[in-house]
Amino acid sequence: MITLHGQEIEVDIASELRRYDWNRPRWTDTKLLACSPFRPERHPSFAIRLDTGVWIDSGGDDPEWKKGNLPRLLSWLRNETYEETVDYLLTQYGVHTTDVDSLQLKMRPLSMETESWTPLHPDILVPYRYRHPYLEKQRGLSEQIQRFFNIGYDRKRKAITFPWQDRSGHLVNIKYRSVRDKIFWYQTGGQPIRNHIYGLNHVIRLQKELMFIVESEIDAITLWEAGYGAVALGGAHLSARQRDLIIQSPVKEVVIATDNDLPGRRLADSIIRQLGGYLSLRVMEIPEYAKDVNELPRDVLLHACQSLRDVELGRPRDSVLAPFIAVHRP
Repeated sequence: MITLHGQEIEVDIASELRRYDWNRPRWTDTKLLACSPFRPERHPSFAIRLDTGVWIDSGGDDPEWKKGNLPRLLSWLRNETYEETVDYLLTQYGVHTTDVDSLQLKMRPLSMETESWTPLHPDILVPYRYRHPYLEKQRGLSEQIQRFFNIGYDRKRKAITFPWQDRSGHLVNIKYRSVRDKIFWYQTGGQPIRNHIYGLNHVIRLQKELMFIVESEIDAITLWEAGYGAVALGGAHLSARQRDLIIQSPVKEVVIATDNDLPGRRLADSIIRQLGGYLSLRVMEIPEYAKDVNELPRDVLLHACQSLRDVELGRPRDSVLAPFIAVHRP
């Protein structure tokens, strides 16, 4: 049982956690013990209670990430803002009471409205006009491509800054990624990530008809560096708004290049279900030794980008998941 906005809700915490890959997990009736998801480690020092969602990362150095609640952990795992995760939990598990007589069937049309939120002022990026060697030395992203995406560095908090823009190019949020570990967070007051797609403004401006879809900003930038238009959803979820933005774009063909893990396969399946029939869909196969496109050597990445598999609509729903589940079935 957890409390959100003053409402006590019964969350299936174990089910939520099993959606993700854990390093050296050990499940008991009351808690999960595993290696920290926030940083590399060999010996498990992370524990979360399955009744309350309270977690402790006893081996962590950052005091802000030594302990926390379920929404904070899930916001990290889902790669979204804290507020978006709270909305998800309330929608998924909250108690809703409605006057049955007042219910009406509503068809959701393709949303054509523009974002009603106020964009962030571009000057908010001025303090981050610095460069950290992490992306070039460890992720292989050149200075030129970092300038193209206006990547910066927060020297005070030691974090790479990834500006998120709406389809028109207005600044709507900033993702901060620590260079010391895997921790990230978003700009206070920024718009929900689920309402936008990273890199879509460039796809629209350059009138790209073929577009790769990935999960993280770094993966999208990696594909642009290789010469291919790409966007990032910001996590392993395709929202209804993101779906509409893709359909409204000039893109005619989508290549699914999600992470090579269970959440990534689930996302690929979701993309096929939501975009099938609207656009031509293909899948890029990532070799088993790599988790995502950024981990591929340049020659392997280029070959994979040219060796795509067509998606045949009408196949069983779990057709993308099946090979992965067969290998990883507990």
